[in-house]
Amino acid sequence: MAIRVPEFSDLKQFLRYNGRARNDQAAALERLSTLKKVNRGSDEPEHYLRIKNARADLSQTAAFQDTVKSALAKQSVIEGALDGIRESLTRARELTIQGSSFLYDDLERETIADQIQQMRLDIFNRLNTQYEGRYLFSGTAIDTRPFQDPTTGAYSGNTELTRIRIAPGDSVIDNFHGEEIAFGPGGQGSADDILDALQDLETAFRNNDTVAINAELPRLRPALQRLNGQIAELGARGLRLVSAQTYYDEFEESLRATLVELEDADLAEEAVNLETTQARIDAQLRAQGSVNRQTLLDFLG
Repeated sequence: MAIRVPEFSDLKQFLRYNGRARNDQAAALERLSTLKKVNRGSDEPEHYLRIKNARADLSQTAAFQDTVKSALAKQSVIEGALDGIRESLTRARELTIQGSSFLYDDLERETIADQIQQMRLDIFNRLNTQYEGRYLFSGTAIDTRPFQDPTTGAYSGNTELTRIRIAPGDSVIDNFHGEEIAFGPGGQGSADDILDALQDLETAFRNNDTVAINAELPRLRPALQRLNGQIAELGARGLRLVSAQTYYDEFEESLRATLVELEDADLAEEAVNLETTQARIDAQLRAQGSVNRQTLLDFLG
């Protein structure tokens, strides 16, 4: 490779040109070692600022991604619990309809009473569902078991809801409280109380009391409708979370592509730059050596 260099009139000029070449060489070596073409603000001020902003956006995006991911995992557990409660309540209603028939005798109704007792206990246990060691249906009292005693069915949590930020200026509720699920708007002991209804049904079946059985049956349909509404609300929250997750995944991909374009070094290009710079330095040294020899000969006459 032939490199043309100017003839140096004095040592100062040589040192200036040689210093520039060696700075270029050091820069090329740094780019090769870091695999980055922008390592500091003085390299490319405009690109450096864009890189800095992109990295800040990546950091914020990662934080929101973690929040959304955790919320979706938590929601999946809540959804499983609510689905289980709905299944038990649906089955209890089916058994109640069957058991209210005059074709059933006292022994068959006793068997149904045992099944309803088990379904009530299953609902009670699901209302005490935990995720990562914290109760999901205690409101904000996440360290308190919401339903302590299956006999009374009393609620020990609170009715406060928590919100999580899924974007600047945007948040979503990420919990339920057990009181609204178990008791409904009427509260404990009201016609809306799922646990109370199932307890009364169990008693009616054990007593072989068809009048009481038929009196309790109408309580189950609105309870199921309320539960379906809560599951639908959970689904709406999930759609917002999934939408946020999709946005952040795509935004992260875009940011990383921008960073590659702005700061990633082209190894082949940098290798050529390094070779070219080394050739410049070699040519400068040869030129300076020639000047030095000429000066010495001139001096000797």
